[in-house]
Amino acid sequence: MTEKEVMDTLGKKRTALWNLRKKCGFPSPVLTHPAKYSRNAVEKWIADGGVNRGS
Repeated sequence: MTEKEVMDTLGKKRTALWNLRKKCGFPSPVLTHPAKYSRNAVEKWIADGGVNRGS
C-alpha cells in the first residue's frame, strides 16, 4: 500500500503514522522512499485492535 492509502485508511497524517510505529506497534514500511507498506501487515494490525490492542 502506498503511504497515502495508509493515511486515507487510518484517517491519519504522516507524522501520526510515525508515532503509531514508535508507540503502538504499527508496521514499518517495507520500502522507505517512496514509503510502501505491506497491506497484510496493516490489515492485521487493524484486526488485532490497532491502537487499542492489548500490550
